Amino acid sequence: MFGKCRSWTWSAAAWCSSTPARVWKRRRIVPEPRLTERLAAAAALTLCSPTAETVKILGAAAGRKLNAEEAQQNFYDVFCIPQSGRYVPPYAHVLRQAQQQGEYWHFPPPRHDGGDEMASWYRIVGFDPRDLDVNPLFQGPLRPLDHIGFILAYLARLAAARETDPAAQEVAAGFVAKMLGPWADLYVTLLGQAQSDYAPLVAHALADALADVRAAFAPLRGDHQGHTTGVPIHVDTGTP
Repeated sequence: MFGKCRSWTWSAAAWCSSTPARVWKRRRIVPEPRLTERLAAAAALTLCSPTAETVKILGAAAGRKLNAEEAQQNFYDVFCIPQSGRYVPPYAHVLRQAQQQGEYWHFPPPRHDGGDEMASWYRIVGFDPRDLDVNPLFQGPLRPLDHIGFILAYLARLAAARETDPAAQEVAAGFVAKMLGPWADLYVTLLGQAQSDYAPLVAHALADALADVRAAFAPLRGDHQGHTTGVPIHVDTGTP
């Protein structure tokens, strides 16, 4: 069954891994998921501990067999726990200030208000990261809003919204131009270099997701500010 995912992009394999098997297992050919589904799946890889099914599918897409327990420990060490020695901070405000000294990268500690610049953008589609079904370590009102997983989940909402509201395309293009800078590519690079069998696979999915975003939401001329639209964009508020 894993062969159904192998010809897809990594973010599509991520969707397969984070979607109930009953949705796709009985299909002879599984169509490429929509952009909103691929972005939501990539977001989930950074926000949720991998299930055994996730590990199997991503491992099959990479042509290797992964140990589920090790992958779950990798998730906590690389994505969640700063004291692990393998942690890669997923926050934009931290990555923007990263400094490399020799072979090592140094990061400032994350601030609970470090991502507050995202709030006005999130309000446009009624997006609240606290509503997401994520690992408890990423829940709560004091979590920075600029976690890359939150950002991808937000862009998944905009991708869904643009199907019925053309203004969503403009907002997304403005957000990508202003907020999705080199820090995101640095995060992908560092994940790819992590001492982990699992994290580099997530890096592949995120690289695909970022490429999808930049292709779908090409920046507009001028500096569009999300909070100046004035009118909220209405979108299905189900889990992205």
